[in-house]
Amino acid sequence: MRPTTPFVKSSLHLALAAAGLCALHGAVFAAEDSGEGALSKVVIKATVEKKKLGDSVSGGALGRKSELDTPFSTKAVSSDEIEDRLATSISEVLKYDASVTAISPPISTHPATIQMRGLRLDDLNGYKINGLANINRGTEMPLEMFESVEVLKGLTGFMYGFGSPGGIVNYVSKRPTTDKSFSAAMGYQEGGAIKEHIDTGGRLGEEGGFGYRLNLLHEDGGVQEESGSIKRNAAGLNLEWRVSNDVALTYDAIYQRRKSVGGTDVVISPLYVVPKPVAGDTKLNSIGAGSDVEYSLSTVGMEYRMSPEWVANLSYRTSSSTRVYKKDQYYITSNKADYKDRVTSELHGYHFDQAQASFEGKVNAFGLAHEIVAGVSSQNLSSTSSAVTPKTYLGTGNLYAPNIINVDGINWSGGTYRDEATRQEAAFASDTVKLTDNWSVLAGARYTRYNDNAYSTKGVVTANYPAQRTTPTVALMYKPAADTTVYGSYVEAMEQASSAPTSTVNANQTFAPLKSKQAEVGIKTERSFWNASAALFHIKRGAQYTNGANVFVEDGETKYQGVEFNTVVQATKNLSIEGGLMLLDASLENAAPGYSGKRAVGAPRRQMSVQATWRDVLPGLALHAGTQYLGELPMDAANVNTLPAYTLFDAGFNYRHRYFGKMVSVRANISNIANRKYWTYYQENYLNVGSPRTASVNVRVDF
Repeated sequence: MRPTTPFVKSSLHLALAAAGLCALHGAVFAAEDSGEGALSKVVIKATVEKKKLGDSVSGGALGRKSELDTPFSTKAVSSDEIEDRLATSISEVLKYDASVTAISPPISTHPATIQMRGLRLDDLNGYKINGLANINRGTEMPLEMFESVEVLKGLTGFMYGFGSPGGIVNYVSKRPTTDKSFSAAMGYQEGGAIKEHIDTGGRLGEEGGFGYRLNLLHEDGGVQEESGSIKRNAAGLNLEWRVSNDVALTYDAIYQRRKSVGGTDVVISPLYVVPKPVAGDTKLNSIGAGSDVEYSLSTVGMEYRMSPEWVANLSYRTSSSTRVYKKDQYYITSNKADYKDRVTSELHGYHFDQAQASFEGKVNAFGLAHEIVAGVSSQNLSSTSSAVTPKTYLGTGNLYAPNIINVDGINWSGGTYRDEATRQEAAFASDTVKLTDNWSVLAGARYTRYNDNAYSTKGVVTANYPAQRTTPTVALMYKPAADTTVYGSYVEAMEQASSAPTSTVNANQTFAPLKSKQAEVGIKTERSFWNASAALFHIKRGAQYTNGANVFVEDGETKYQGVEFNTVVQATKNLSIEGGLMLLDASLENAAPGYSGKRAVGAPRRQMSVQATWRDVLPGLALHAGTQYLGELPMDAANVNTLPAYTLFDAGFNYRHRYFGKMVSVRANISNIANRKYWTYYQENYLNVGSPRTASVNVRVDF
């Protein structure tokens, strides 16, 4: 199921050799509306800036709007900031947003897993690329391929269709640059991993009608987490062809092959206490364990500017991912942290197809100004599993003196079968009406016809969950000034239910879709030296949990209500401070006796984050430091076990200077400076080892 020819990396080495020991800090590419033709203009900027509330973000069926004009809680992180902090995972990208919780380490069989507002995002529907479907299960997206990462928090059923009420992560691809550009970078991560990256772009033709952007990446070596390793090769290609002033064609493609070793699951029964955490570099994996994921995505699109006020878009996306892994699951068997080691070997394959047509524009009718977005979408997902998946108890040990065994001989076998297939067909429309200079109202609806089939190894349908649902959204917005928006919004959504965890009696059982509702009020403001956003939210969602008989059930509903606050302050000319706070009250209601009234599994009561950046400490030198606090959270539905709170600290610097006409950037970062030992929550009764102190350095040259 994989190509036999390995990813060719010689071009990377040749280019990096030309760069010598230098590689680049990011040339900063920022998308600006060109105002002419159908394409955006991408220029190189000399300074690094944080995303502002006035910058546009994707709102799915709402179209692209500024954060300031979006009646929901949003967040955007630019590629400059991602690169400056040497972030290697989505959890690191978003760690200074206090509504986001990292619940899995980057090196594991289930990386890139995060929660928002205490709700885990849907691996198959919660992570988009340029607003379209993407497979995020089992792999970390190659961040080097993206211009920014956007977050839309809360229910997104109207905007994107089925998905977790926690929110949506949208990766925005790098676009062709207006001028020719070429950069080469080399990085090192403590543990031994070395990364090489080339980024080049430009335009061809007399009027620059054909644009291109190419990113190539190779990384290989050890990592600190569980004394594991990482090996990945990735390529990203983005093409634009301006056929005329009104028509543009685009093609985007990403390929990644990612192998990793690390990320043992520690499974806690409510019969035993949560053990004290082990050091983040403790080796727990068996010899031969690890994860191997091959991922590809390609998209073709057309944009047609029908008039100065109306644009139509047509796109087709296909994406595939195949994951083969062996992993250890340490089942705790005593209060002294003794365990049984169950080794699982599986293959999972996923294939997405999505076609979408939409148009958006402005019109004046009945004396009012309207912004209209409408479209149709069709999405298919097919899931494949290995027919025989060993789940064997092979040894025993103690967390503080682990018994490392050899599992080279444990492999999935017996062929593969289609275990699940889902289909979504949708039509959506929204209208934002400007009532006065200060007041506007948004109304929208998405009609979705959904079907989920589960299959046996013989290809027989074992469960079928059809659904037809119209998910509405309404919002009222008031702008007391051009730089401030006060809003109230209501939205409904559906999501594909979770399957029963492998540790339960009814392992892998599928369930009917879950319903959810959300009401939110908030305020956003953008001032000359600071911006801030605050939101009060109330979410109700169908509940799933593991009961006392170790059966995973769909029962009752979970209520999430809280407040979140985020701000960026330019304290002095060169000092900026970014901070956030979330206070959350999440509980289970209308469930079986013994569970109603309990705190929702995995939902912390509070989170906080602060990051300070001091620029021009010396000419070209900037320092940054930050901290994240995660409050305690319940590990099981009965609230028997609670995961302790923890605080992490990070710091680093970046230095930019021009040598021989080339911009050279040097970056360094240390995460978890205090080398804090901690557990991360993954799912009910599942823990992972928290990442240890890790130093990273990167050098980049812009030619």
